[in-house]
Amino acid sequence: GVETDTVTQIINYCCQNHDTDITLSRVAQALHINKFYVSRLFSTRLKVGFREYINSIRITHACELLASNDASISEIAYAVGYNSIRTFNRAFGNVKGITPREYRNLKRSE
Repeated sequence: GVETDTVTQIINYCCQNHDTDITLSRVAQALHINKFYVSRLFSTRLKVGFREYINSIRITHACELLASNDASISEIAYAVGYNSIRTFNRAFGNVKGITPREYRNLKRSE
């Protein structure tokens, strides 16, 4: 239905723009829908908050980069959309339970 299509559009937009300074308002503006509606779709359909969702996309992308190249941790943080290394480290720890450096070392030793 319409709601499912909207959720798909939101997910696609977030996946394509997670590396920018993405906000709920920007998503709503880009898709011409009310930001409270976007927020409600996150909680009811995706069962996750907007910030958490963006963090999970960013961290997934960061994991690929950490495992596949030699860019510094801070370069990777900025590349996936964080504007501070502290925020990146905190988000990474919340999602993965280890630091980006520990994750990279783990992947290297596999």
